[in-house]
Amino acid sequence: MSILVHKVSKSLGDSKILDRVSLYVPNSSLIALTGPSGSGKSSLLRIIAGLDDCDYGNIWLRGTDVTNVSPQYRKVSFVFQNYALFKHMTVYENISFGLQLRKYSSNKIRNKISDLLNCLRIADISFEYPSKLSGGQKQRVALARSLAICPDFLLLDEPFGALDGELRRYLRKWLKHYLQSNRITTIMVTHDKGEAIEMADEIAILKEGRLLQRGKSKNLYDRPINSFVGVFLGSFIEIPGSRNLKNLYGFAFDPVWMGIFANRSVYKYRFFLRPFEFGIKSMGGARLTPAGIERIIYKKKFIQLDLFVTPFLWRLGIPIGYQAFRNLHIESHIRKLHIEPRIEVCLRAYPMMNA
Repeated sequence: MSILVHKVSKSLGDSKILDRVSLYVPNSSLIALTGPSGSGKSSLLRIIAGLDDCDYGNIWLRGTDVTNVSPQYRKVSFVFQNYALFKHMTVYENISFGLQLRKYSSNKIRNKISDLLNCLRIADISFEYPSKLSGGQKQRVALARSLAICPDFLLLDEPFGALDGELRRYLRKWLKHYLQSNRITTIMVTHDKGEAIEMADEIAILKEGRLLQRGKSKNLYDRPINSFVGVFLGSFIEIPGSRNLKNLYGFAFDPVWMGIFANRSVYKYRFFLRPFEFGIKSMGGARLTPAGIERIIYKKKFIQLDLFVTPFLWRLGIPIGYQAFRNLHIESHIRKLHIEPRIEVCLRAYPMMNA
């Protein structure tokens, strides 16, 4: 039950909503669509579901071109951002609606709904009407209604946007297991990078209607196609001097750092490292670069060290764990630290105009 989006384009007036987007979702897998607001994520879901038409391109489900097929024949369930619950029906009636249309027995309907109500932790509101529910409760009811009919395809638009804390973490794990067990092919739109990494088999990143890159989360994190994707997925630290040739020349031929450039033309590219690719030590040496401490910021799960490397006019922020921080024995801000690239660094180089 695969999904194939082939060169789909959509415009609204002079504005390009989607620009030749192609995406393949293998059978029973979950793809997370992410990107800035207005990048076309929700529009793509609506086109796949058949709720909106595309100007160009095709949608294939189960190996069949359904571009001109009505939504009710696509066997696609859609969880909308605005929930789209039936206001005149109770929670139980909302969830059972699709099962009744499919002529399920009353006993099977009762068992199915009971299981979903308990798993989604909404059994206590089963006879309430949508007007009495919170946003998080409505979201779970909408999800239960979509899952009840065991769809071939599930489209999720920010399915946990109204939830937080322990409940959100629980539902991520539960839903991932449920989708895998029932072999439901899923596309999920989310702005939460952690959610995408935890749940998805692959991540696809859109910007201004174009699909920039898709792949496993580790590959996208380690080897983003450009600096936009790199920054979108996590912190980037730019090598000093990319905008100052004199500074870059000094850095590129510094004995501590020159080995990571791999003979790249240092004047044509901007270079980036991830924070974890830096080693920080309290003692110096010939193979280390001294750095002064500008700020120490205590976070909930880590400590942010804001450092300044005087010879290269280089400011960088590096998060480290509390135990690693204690091992540095920092007694005051005047203490000098020393940094170096870790052996297994992945220096990312992007052309000046495309970075």
